[in-house]
Amino acid sequence: MREGSELNEVMRVMLASIFTKQDNAVIMSANPEHDKSVKDFSLLKQVLKDYDPSEVSSETSPVDAMAGANYMWVGASAAEVIMTAIAASRLTEVNRVLDLPCGHGRILRHLVKMFPDATFDACDLDSDGVDFCVNQFNARPIRSQEDMTKVKFEALYDIIWIGSLFTHTSAEITKSWLSFLAKHLTENGIIVATFHGRIALELQKINPYIDEQKWSKIMDGHHSTGYGFADYSSDNKHGYISGSYGVSVAKPNGLMSILEGIPDVRIFMYQERAWANNHDVVVIGRPAWDDGLR
Repeated sequence: MREGSELNEVMRVMLASIFTKQDNAVIMSANPEHDKSVKDFSLLKQVLKDYDPSEVSSETSPVDAMAGANYMWVGASAAEVIMTAIAASRLTEVNRVLDLPCGHGRILRHLVKMFPDATFDACDLDSDGVDFCVNQFNARPIRSQEDMTKVKFEALYDIIWIGSLFTHTSAEITKSWLSFLAKHLTENGIIVATFHGRIALELQKINPYIDEQKWSKIMDGHHSTGYGFADYSSDNKHGYISGSYGVSVAKPNGLMSILEGIPDVRIFMYQERAWANNHDVVVIGRPAWDDGLR
């Protein structure tokens, strides 16, 4: 992962060819209807202008469970993922962003620099984390519930960032919550969500996520359906979680099967180890895959 202004320079080089192709496409298109499918990359240009990882606040909460040597690096990696997601999607403006679960703002501190004119909502079961995000990053607080579908968001979002939530949920809960959250997207809004992919099988050997008996259960589901899950033991769960919470590992085909069942969205991107060289990332959003055909 590259840090500081070097990250922006890499993105500028990568996007330069895209902008050139876009300009050529506009010039060559003689049919105004065709122009509607040509992406406007002004948003990415503005993000690259506004965002510098070296200017992001490094102040952390003393009770932030994610705090560590790679804290800022992981946040900058999420910013890079979101830039890639913007390029892959139809998103051209960002007015409201949801960080879920927000924790103590490991990613939110980068988001507020990427989109300085946007409004931010911070949602988590961890009330201390939500309060920290409100005080440090001027976010609107949303107290989550163990059943996500009971949360009243009362807003539509251009970006919903979901880092390391579905790495802990069953396939059934993952599909239910993604379907629910997709209803809270703007007309070109996107969900950027992370998952444990096939690298997790190797990492389990090095630094186990869970005990071998439960890992065996996860692998049974992983092999049979492409998505395996097992709950943590009660003594390994967060104190504010009483229901299902564990470890999930998904194959690409297992995730695609889930995503195909979510109404009114299209699949924009799947990338292995995209976040912090660890989690796989999927991007879904609007307009729907069959937009213009119904």
